[in-house]
Amino acid sequence: MPHNEKRGRKGRWGLARLFIVGILCLHAVFFLSLWQRIEAGYPDFAVYYTAATILSEGLGHQLYVGHVQSDVQKRFTGQLPTRLGPLPYIHPPTEALIFVPLTWLPFREAFVLWDLLNIAMLFGVALLLRSDVGALCLIPPWEFVLGSIAFFPVFESLLQGQDSILQLLFCVLAWKALKKNTNVMAGCWFALGAFKFQLMLPIVLLFVIWKQRRVLIGFAAVSAVLALISVGLVGWQGLLHYPIYVLQIANTPSLGGVPPDFLPNLHGLIMGWPLHLSGVVGVVTIALSSIGLFIFAARKGGQAFGPGKSGWQFLLAIAVADLIGWQTNIHDFSLLVLPLVLITDYCLRTPQRKLGNRFALMYPAVPILISPLWLILWLSIGHMNLMAIPLLWWVWKIGRVLPGSGQIEIKVQPQA
Repeated sequence: MPHNEKRGRKGRWGLARLFIVGILCLHAVFFLSLWQRIEAGYPDFAVYYTAATILSEGLGHQLYVGHVQSDVQKRFTGQLPTRLGPLPYIHPPTEALIFVPLTWLPFREAFVLWDLLNIAMLFGVALLLRSDVGALCLIPPWEFVLGSIAFFPVFESLLQGQDSILQLLFCVLAWKALKKNTNVMAGCWFALGAFKFQLMLPIVLLFVIWKQRRVLIGFAAVSAVLALISVGLVGWQGLLHYPIYVLQIANTPSLGGVPPDFLPNLHGLIMGWPLHLSGVVGVVTIALSSIGLFIFAARKGGQAFGPGKSGWQFLLAIAVADLIGWQTNIHDFSLLVLPLVLITDYCLRTPQRKLGNRFALMYPAVPILISPLWLILWLSIGHMNLMAIPLLWWVWKIGRVLPGSGQIEIKVQPQA
């Protein structure tokens, strides 16, 4: 490597580290300022703790009964002054099993332990990607973890005690399976991450359209097993009631649904304004926009050829899923860690004379990476839905690159 290029790369790493340290300090201050609210039971972790408590007490058949969730949640939160009802648990019954051991601890200690487990999962992501991503070999895993926490959606997942980092881990495992052409196994990992099915189903469907149909075999097999376990937990009646319950919560902010202006997706971008489209017109507009974006991804991904195409297809699928998911929250953008890492690695590997063109792939992601911008949109403007705009731009850029993916391969580092 030429001396000037080596110095330039070292300088870029230095600036990146300085930026990350500044953002981590900002996040630490923000986290500590909200610690009393965390102890009081405001974070989203309360829903998992509530659901796990219901299962541990043998009340699984009442898991999706509002007053049961409310009674259980009040045991550790009390009557919170700014909350009209409980934070509702709307994920499949099987996910609540993960949190049952945490109910052996008081809420605060369980929250801390879950966050520590999430940090351990980030180390797992770092180690899994390290063998495939050259840029990660230049830094120790702990630097990757700190860099990930400096990404606001990942920080939000830790702040809320959410499960998005777990889903990221499953997606990385699925990506590695696809790289090895073990598509059935990739489908199994997708199914395990389908506790947010609105994000996983579009990804699986895209890979089926892209003629990797064995993904569907693994996905269907594991989903069937999880469905049977769910029947054992909540009964047939509880499982059949589940879709109605989810739709009711998602469409009613007063019951715990997120207002559209806080959704960084197409739903939020279209509906999250004072003079938004209402009723059937709004739903149809969102549906047509989502279908159009899905068709764009399906066509562009189908045109990809050559080595490395599955990597670019995966990046496009994740970004599109975040956009068209009906209830995409801030922390759901944690899945973008994988596209960010892989595209950054590609840009760093590109010869110096081509950097001007290749780094253009990262330009749309810049607003998403700026943590203070998230905080301004959240606390000052109240329009997190604006983050859908750079993600739309990024999807467009990745889609334009895909047909030529034979020339711009996402390479795999040789195993040691």
